[in-house]
Amino acid sequence: MYDRVIMFRTWQQISLPFMLVLLLSLFSGSARAHEGERPATPPRGLSPLRLDTLQRVGDTFAVSTEDGGRAELTLDARMQDATEEVLRVFQIPYAGAVVLSIPDGRVLAMVGRSAADPRLGPEELALRPWAPAASVFKVVSASALVELGGVSGATRTCYHGGVSSILPDNLLDIPAIDGRCDTLAYGIGKSQNAILAKLAARHLTTDGLARIGRAFGFGEAIPFELPIEPSHLDVPTDSLEFARTAAGFWHSTLSPMHGALLAAAIANHGVMPAPTLVDRAVTADGRPVVLPLAAPRRVVDPATASEVGKMMELTTRIGTAKGTFRDKKGRRLLAVEVAGKTGTLGAETDHGYLGYSWFVGYAPADHPRIAFAVTLGNHPAWRIKATYVARRIVTEYLAERAVRTAPRVLAAR
Repeated sequence: MYDRVIMFRTWQQISLPFMLVLLLSLFSGSARAHEGERPATPPRGLSPLRLDTLQRVGDTFAVSTEDGGRAELTLDARMQDATEEVLRVFQIPYAGAVVLSIPDGRVLAMVGRSAADPRLGPEELALRPWAPAASVFKVVSASALVELGGVSGATRTCYHGGVSSILPDNLLDIPAIDGRCDTLAYGIGKSQNAILAKLAARHLTTDGLARIGRAFGFGEAIPFELPIEPSHLDVPTDSLEFARTAAGFWHSTLSPMHGALLAAAIANHGVMPAPTLVDRAVTADGRPVVLPLAAPRRVVDPATASEVGKMMELTTRIGTAKGTFRDKKGRRLLAVEVAGKTGTLGAETDHGYLGYSWFVGYAPADHPRIAFAVTLGNHPAWRIKATYVARRIVTEYLAERAVRTAPRVLAAR
């Protein structure tokens, strides 16, 4: 079942300690976390949710609780349906997606679907770090560079290579072959590995990157009404592996829920909201359940979040997601700008090759209202990229907003 879905056979850029962590913890049949990293338990007063009892009444979703009570969820019918539909139509082997409201962290959509194993659902594919973080981790590295390294989006470095790997010479200045000089912002937008690796090697320490990673929630329990398995981060002391980690080559995993929270933290001025799925709940005898809310957490300074957010806007303007969010003339396809980060990695698994496709982001870029993350695990013949699903999510958000505002416009007239 799930424990056999994504187990790496071999990969030359994975360190042995990280391989062991992956095999022993991430993809076990149970939802075990690393030692000392237990998934968060439901808030006191709320009995555990039974997601298998999910029912829809009109535009409201509800589930039963283990004590016989009932909980109404925050899920938005239009967002949930649209996300479910696109993943169903394209029959993705493994897919997870989460949409959050900013700044309150309400879960508007939480989907997990697998064409390869229909038994898998959101608990396995939206709340567990079943995929490598890949280049999404560049958001963490860029935040560390700005917060700790004295670097800005305008900091330039000359480089060569780094398209699909990081080699020792990518960390060196070699004028004879350093064919380009570009900024950190360009490195985020274009997901240029050599830029991130070189800047991290020169401006960050192992402890510094690990600290910012923990601030973003890697290795930490995330309070939620359902167990969220912590994402993993291994920051090696070896200089080359450290640089590879900063660029997103293995050494980190991420769940779709955590990916959406990561984007929300940048969108929300450096504050990561506490996600919530339950709107209201009652016990079996109809008594209201008190739902204590977890506090949001400061991740990075507002100035850092603003700087990194501007870099993420380049992803859809000139970078790796331009083809999804803009036409051939560079004109945006949506009414608003979207900030985000792509991620792509591939590996051989027990079920054959899986190509991981990520997109985390938020919209509108200048006044964020939603944050989201999409993770796809494709076979060699790719169905779609995560950027396509993300565009559909933003499209539905804009359509719903138009419907909500129309009555107010008519009333005003």
